Amino acid sequence: MELASVLAGRGHFVHVLTTTKNPIAPPGVVVQSLETPMMGEIAVPDLRRVATLAAHIDAVSPDVVHAHGMFSSVGIGAILAASRLGIPSISTVHSLLRPWPVLVGASVVFRLFSNRASMVTAVSSPAVRDVEMASGRQAIRIANGVHLSYWSASGRRTGGEIADLRIVAVTRLVPKKSPVDLVHALRETMNRARERGDRSRRVTLTIAGDGPERSRLEKTAVALKVSDHLQLVGACSRDKVRELLATASFLAHPGMYEAFGLAILEARAAGVPVVAMAAGGVPDLVEHRRHGLLAQNRSDFPTAVADLALDDDLRAKCAQQAGRDLEPFDWSTVVSQHEGAYQRALEKRSGQHSAVSTHVNTTV
Repeated sequence: MELASVLAGRGHFVHVLTTTKNPIAPPGVVVQSLETPMMGEIAVPDLRRVATLAAHIDAVSPDVVHAHGMFSSVGIGAILAASRLGIPSISTVHSLLRPWPVLVGASVVFRLFSNRASMVTAVSSPAVRDVEMASGRQAIRIANGVHLSYWSASGRRTGGEIADLRIVAVTRLVPKKSPVDLVHALRETMNRARERGDRSRRVTLTIAGDGPERSRLEKTAVALKVSDHLQLVGACSRDKVRELLATASFLAHPGMYEAFGLAILEARAAGVPVVAMAAGGVPDLVEHRRHGLLAQNRSDFPTAVADLALDDDLRAKCAQQAGRDLEPFDWSTVVSQHEGAYQRALEKRSGQHSAVSTHVNTTV
């Protein structure tokens, strides 16, 4: 929804179609909730709804339709509806298309439906490679964006960092994100500190996020005897996350399948070093030993967390570099890239190189 808000701030008319119930519309954005049968959080696929989507889109009469999500039935339906109406469309993929069964499934979706989009974009270099392999066409990398000024204004305080280690994680507690690895990393850090005779250093791990893995994390923390050092604060607002980052020694992020890693970008923007996996889109955001540490596999992750936790000099060096060179990820840059993609989509459909109207009607 943030892209919609930023586009509206640039003077575009933005109309969002979503399956979210009771959505909150940002200023200047029209949000319309669709009545769609759901399986949990996923809309039930039904090609018969393409006509309904076409009717909604036709009523808005947009210049461009922007569909999000590789396997979103509403996104796929929007691409088909736009094609039926002769409206240029862009399909944005926010996920990695691995392992191979997922890539095969994506290839089928592209071949049957999504290749009707005028253009395809993806949020990171690995995601672009996956999309190009699945679709057989060129994809454009347009990263996710953040408001750098918001995160850099976190007022990060590091004065007590050597005495107290505050490890922060911001993640959904689902198996895909491997949150239990955070608890093992906490134990590794405490054991290493104890072996070094460093008993004055208080180590805490605060996890912002919720999900079905929460009970497993709590049980694992008890089994590993680190529950007194674990804080599970549940799902947090953006302001609360910024508050947590303000006192963080570093962010720990164990997910192996991140197409991008927005929490990592937000941490860096707040000047916070990162320990994460050298996988997916993370290396687009983190340079090893410059912005933090990258673990090569899950078994190395607890070691990497302990290494950065107990190396005060390296952590300070990474903190100095964390907030630098992030201008390509600021919304002022990212939204211009989206506008460029909209213009190219219009040119592809019209076959001529004319400037996009200053008020692009965009259905997301």
